[in-house]
Amino acid sequence: MTARVRHGFGRLAWYLREVSGESAYDRYCEHQERHHPGGAQMTRAEFWRWRMDERDRNPRARCC
Repeated sequence: MTARVRHGFGRLAWYLREVSGESAYDRYCEHQERHHPGGAQMTRAEFWRWRMDERDRNPRARCC
């Protein structure tokens, strides 16, 4: 593959991760490391459970 094609696939993968919300846990980990070094972090499963519970507690404009 050429570098241009690989770059295109990389950008597409980034876009899909952002749209699907898959990158939210990565951003959470980066935030924890930056603002709370040495503190406890939720596991991926705990994070997603918390996120879904938070959405149920604080509904915003969404279809369901």
